[in-house]
Amino acid sequence: MGNKTNWLAIIAAAVVGMALGFLFYGALFQDVWMAGNGITTEGEGEAVKMFKNGTEVPVSSLPMIINTVAMVVYALIMNWLVEKMGETTWAGGAKVGAIIGFIVLFNTYVGNRFAANPTSLSLVDGGYALVLFAAIGAIVGGWRKKEA
Repeated sequence: MGNKTNWLAIIAAAVVGMALGFLFYGALFQDVWMAGNGITTEGEGEAVKMFKNGTEVPVSSLPMIINTVAMVVYALIMNWLVEKMGETTWAGGAKVGAIIGFIVLFNTYVGNRFAANPTSLSLVDGGYALVLFAAIGAIVGGWRKKEA
């Protein structure tokens, strides 16, 4: 039994995951997410300053670097999981990913209840997890490496 990791699918899943993040946390729900986290900004372009609950926080590229690594790790784990479960189709991978995403959504909701964060924050973060893992699962489940 050979290596069944399709590295193009892993990379594509990571890129799609990041694009979904830009969509969720940028174009669609940026204001809701920022408000739920107590984040505000001042200034424009390169001069933008970010504040959390009134205290300035440094703007850093480190979260994006960590996110990139995390997306690759998610895709690799999902690849392993869909293989072990025999769900090596687009729909099968999406189903496995959606199950994982729902678990993360539920965990996010419970954690936010204890932290007294708004439900809207749980819906944005948890909804992203659900869509993210379903998409990653579909890509790595359906885009399999051809057997030699």
